[in-house]
Amino acid sequence: MEDRSQQVLAVAILFFILSWLTVLLRIYVRAGMLKSFGLDDWLMVITQLIFTAYLVCQLGGVAHGTGRHLWDLTQENAEKALEYWFFCELFYVISACLLKVSIGLFLLRIAVKTPHVWILRLFMVGTVIFGMFYGFVVLFQCKPVDAWWTLERHGCMDPIIIVNATYAASALNAVADWTFGTLPIFIVWGLNMNKRTKKIAVGVLSFAAIGSTATVIRIPYVHALADVNDFLWATTDIAIWSTVEVGVGIAAGCAATLRPLLRHLLSKAGFSSYPHSSNRLWSQSNRQRAGYQRSIGLEDMRPDVMAGTTTAVADGKSWRGGESDEEIIVNKSVMVTYTRKETESGRDYITRMSDNS
Repeated sequence: MEDRSQQVLAVAILFFILSWLTVLLRIYVRAGMLKSFGLDDWLMVITQLIFTAYLVCQLGGVAHGTGRHLWDLTQENAEKALEYWFFCELFYVISACLLKVSIGLFLLRIAVKTPHVWILRLFMVGTVIFGMFYGFVVLFQCKPVDAWWTLERHGCMDPIIIVNATYAASALNAVADWTFGTLPIFIVWGLNMNKRTKKIAVGVLSFAAIGSTATVIRIPYVHALADVNDFLWATTDIAIWSTVEVGVGIAAGCAATLRPLLRHLLSKAGFSSYPHSSNRLWSQSNRQRAGYQRSIGLEDMRPDVMAGTTTAVADGKSWRGGESDEEIIVNKSVMVTYTRKETESGRDYITRMSDNS
């Protein structure tokens, strides 16, 4: 008796642990360390919750017959497994759609040029619109809906329609992933950073789109959705790679936000001389007394709120950095204010600099 249910089970458990671990670390970094928990972070948490519902349904399907031949199952178990598979498909569509939007909003934190902003917005809107259409087709492919998980499947549309719609959705997901993966090269390369920092930034930001690999690998197995005679066995590879696609996307998207935590851990271990995150309280208090109000690093990106950001350094002040003995003397007073505003042509940034020396 052929049985691949254990493969589906192992992959589901692996990505349940990995996705929740990276999401919780992201919450700690963005909300705890940086105090900058934005809309992209909320969407990633919602995506994780829906992905968890997907995994729960997948585990229910495994318990009743996913990954096994139809003739090895009782009718009751087969129909229960098909019911779980149906809801897995719906949760997959929703979580994959929200994942793309979350990554797009994450990249909008650093996108300044109007073409980059509109490319991200275009792909996010396109993903949402097509995701809604695809989800509608999946949900109402049978009339009544529950006819889908009966063995007869009376009143259902031609499975080829679902296969073609799935091919289109997979192609759109792959294009969106590769766009989100390559766009950071053009976004970061125009910023005022040294080449080493730019390379690190591009690598970190592009990592968020690594899920496209699983999307492409999944495409050759889509045709199995038309195999209604032995559906639970034929679609085993789709079940596995759908889990990998969303799970890797969530893990990679969250990993791209964990640089401050990595730097903090390296500093604790003695591998970095950069003041670590535990000195953030020192930075907030002593630097303000010295006239230093706020500076923006790559890990902070840009808060997704309509507000100005001011960096000010007072004249003739000095401070010491955390556990380091280095003393910094500032003999010039410069204030730079960045103000974000929406215009008819997109999002512009107005920079005002005043020399108070």
